[in-house]
Amino acid sequence: MKLKVLGSSSNGNCYLLENKNSCLVIEAGVKFKEVKKALDYNINKICSCIITHEHKDHSGYINEYLKCGINCYMSEGTAEMLGCESFYIKKIKALQVFCVGEFKIMPFNTKHDCKEPLGYLINHKECGNVLFATDTYYLPNTFRNLNNILIECNYSMDILRDNNINESLKKRIISSHLSIDTCIGVLNANDLSNVENIVLIHLSDNNSNAPEFKTRVECATGIPTVVAENGIEVDLKLKLR
Repeated sequence: MKLKVLGSSSNGNCYLLENKNSCLVIEAGVKFKEVKKALDYNINKICSCIITHEHKDHSGYINEYLKCGINCYMSEGTAEMLGCESFYIKKIKALQVFCVGEFKIMPFNTKHDCKEPLGYLINHKECGNVLFATDTYYLPNTFRNLNNILIECNYSMDILRDNNINESLKKRIISSHLSIDTCIGVLNANDLSNVENIVLIHLSDNNSNAPEFKTRVECATGIPTVVAENGIEVDLKLKLR
């Protein structure tokens, strides 16, 4: 299973979990033509798109996906805020498992300044259990038997404190995004014994330090860590026992 990163910032977010036969799209924050290009225009591989919340950098191009007949899964709150009416919008609830193609997916609640945001625990026989969590200031759940992790690592409190930004924006960042310190705390609160890869996503352009974050997470967990950048590909494998 390959992870392809098409966007991982406030400019737009989209990730593909792709194997030879199918593809799960995570987030609709980039133009659908970018997804088609990444799949060599074989959009028949797409089994669905899952969306975490209504903010435009995660859902801004949803109408393009719907027009192409892509089932888009999201919470009822997200659907309400997007105001889209379509047969292809599928409303889901936290902790209620659903299946799309060969993927088995469990949504869970996250903490962000929007209506009913979700994270996802995604299972596939080729990559095991993949945790996807973004745009949240902490995770209320812990998970066992994880194999691969995609997790937000948005800012450093030290960098944020030193930057000359207004207090209201600073407070919003702290109350809606995962810092490097909280990210490490979340990782170590979970079962990492079978984790093959950690991918740090949604780093702030101005309030993060990618090399430092990568080093700190690897030192804290002992697990190879990658910072998501547009165009990178990561093999999401299962750890050999």
